[in-house]
Amino acid sequence: MSERFEVGQTVTHSRYGEGVVTYGPYKSSFGEDAYLVRRGDGVEKTWFGRYISAVPTPPAFAVGDKVTGACVAGQGEIVAGPFTSKWDGCEFWVVADPDGQHSAPSADGITKVESPAPIEVGDRVRVVRAFAVTNWIGRVGTVTSVTERFREHLGDLHSYVVNDGSDSVYAAEVERVTDEDVYEHNGVIYDLSAKYRDRDGDVWRLKRVGDVVRARMTDDGDVPTADSSTLATVAGTWGPLTHVTD
Repeated sequence: MSERFEVGQTVTHSRYGEGVVTYGPYKSSFGEDAYLVRRGDGVEKTWFGRYISAVPTPPAFAVGDKVTGACVAGQGEIVAGPFTSKWDGCEFWVVADPDGQHSAPSADGITKVESPAPIEVGDRVRVVRAFAVTNWIGRVGTVTSVTERFREHLGDLHSYVVNDGSDSVYAAEVERVTDEDVYEHNGVIYDLSAKYRDRDGDVWRLKRVGDVVRARMTDDGDVPTADSSTLATVAGTWGPLTHVTD
């Protein structure tokens, strides 16, 4: 008896290579199990079950992966697997917790922790740590270099240079900015996608131009440019600025 395959399953033919099952199984005129299979060129062909086999699905995890889950204390690391439980046939892995303890969660009980993409020149980042420059902590700027060697000889490598439009700093640790649509000035959080009304009733739009947030008075959709006033100037001269909700 040939193996049974499901619609949507990727299979391989002993002669014609791989394809995806689109219909079946059904009995052919020869009384054999048959399937309609879409090949890589988009053409559908009838393949007999006795000539095809399943393409193994690669494991969802690998030894060395960082994972989280209800049975994992913090962020664990897979150290062995996969294994098949003799009790229910489920797949499980051996995970080492940060404290050295081990657990054996099922594959559907853990989630892989994806490593963030490396920081590159041009990325917008927030400075997390910079030697002896505490006023830069939390400041946002653009990465202009990722290959610096500042303080490397002291075991405290500062490989990043971050520029905020007016000044630069060597940074040891940075994080990619995910909230570029907001900006904080003098303790006020501004939504850069919104409009604001000043104390005279005039409406302003905000936009980050390079590394500077600028504002432009407008009623017709015009957006700030590099020649527009900075948000700091507008807020200090005509503020407070009130969020326009309509």
